[in-house]
Amino acid sequence: MPQALTCSQCKAPVTDDRWINCPYCGALLVKPVLNPNKAVVAPERFAAVENSPEYASLARHRPATLSHSIGGGMTVLVLALVTVAVAFLTVVVAKESGFVAVFPAIVTVLALVMLQRAMKSAQQFSAAPLERHIVVWRDERIEVSGGGDNRRAVTHHYALLENREGERIEFRCGAQLAGAHAPGDIGVAFLRGGILLDFKRVAV
Repeated sequence: MPQALTCSQCKAPVTDDRWINCPYCGALLVKPVLNPNKAVVAPERFAAVENSPEYASLARHRPATLSHSIGGGMTVLVLALVTVAVAFLTVVVAKESGFVAVFPAIVTVLALVMLQRAMKSAQQFSAAPLERHIVVWRDERIEVSGGGDNRRAVTHHYALLENREGERIEFRCGAQLAGAHAPGDIGVAFLRGGILLDFKRVAV
């Protein structure tokens, strides 16, 4: 016969499995689980985060966005300089070689398209509201692109998060943030423009 669950603090019997806190002393009830993997996204954990003293302060937390803004601005600036340089080259080649100018003209068009996309992405990030969601940190992934032929490889980090509805979504994040958390951590994710700016773990 299984042992009846009691409150770890006041030893009162737990007669309703829906209880999250002890009705007698208010302590958080620690219930035995059969499936630890399922337990990390149990509804009780999400409720415990909302009821924790940390949650109120996290609701006011505003993560830094300067690095993302500077990164987007630098991309726009570099593409703008490339576009101007290639456009100037197109004019010079057109005067000297005529039809040969078609090739730098094509590059100019491609540079303009890339510049427009970069500007749109930067504007969307600046205009996007800051979102806060209670989620479970499920996993992380690294994606490496470029490299070789004296080119520097670019590394992107992604975090897989799961909300209380069981929906899992992958978000891009910084390397430092990706390495600071482990699968199963629960806390508040701070999102802006589809980018994970910060994740604050709550010990529940």
